[in-house]
Amino acid sequence: MLGSGRAGLSVAVGAIALAGTVAAQKMEVKTHQDPKADFAAVRTYAWLPPAPPIKTVAPDAVTNPTLTQEALGPHIVEAVSRQLAERGLVESDRDTADVHMAYFAALTVGFDQSYLGQYYGYVTGWPSPIPPGLAPSTSSTIYEKGTVLIDMIHRATNRGIWRGSAVTRVDQEKTLEQRIKRINQAAERMFERFPVRRKK
Repeated sequence: MLGSGRAGLSVAVGAIALAGTVAAQKMEVKTHQDPKADFAAVRTYAWLPPAPPIKTVAPDAVTNPTLTQEALGPHIVEAVSRQLAERGLVESDRDTADVHMAYFAALTVGFDQSYLGQYYGYVTGWPSPIPPGLAPSTSSTIYEKGTVLIDMIHRATNRGIWRGSAVTRVDQEKTLEQRIKRINQAAERMFERFPVRRKK
């Protein structure tokens, strides 16, 4: 399910591994949704493989075993799947699921806002979660912030109907357990704004 491109994407998945200080733990979470989408009709979902790796990653970060796709990728999928299950959605076959789920993580602040749509071939029209002007001209700070996108794509129309994003600082010194905890926190905050509420 997690596909290939592990070496290039390994550092990107660490985008939700956050710093331990109060300032560094700030997480900016945003969501977008299609106001015309019928979320009540969404009952099943399936995961798409991750997007191909971006090339502008820190050359030394790939050696960190807690910042690899093998270490964190399954926890991203698990955290989002848990939020979907709490809202009554059931994982299904990719060819028949009502919606497809996709995630993308990056440590560079300059990635293309339509990157996922270009790779998976669907339409979103949503802006980049990274504000203009945050992309520095040197690599000394470009990898201090990370971004994780979670997209929901309506399979029949091939259009993005919901997106959650989390932008925060990355701390190379955090443990795997700490990173997983922050992954869960990011997913929790994203889905606080999801159109379908938790089942009681």
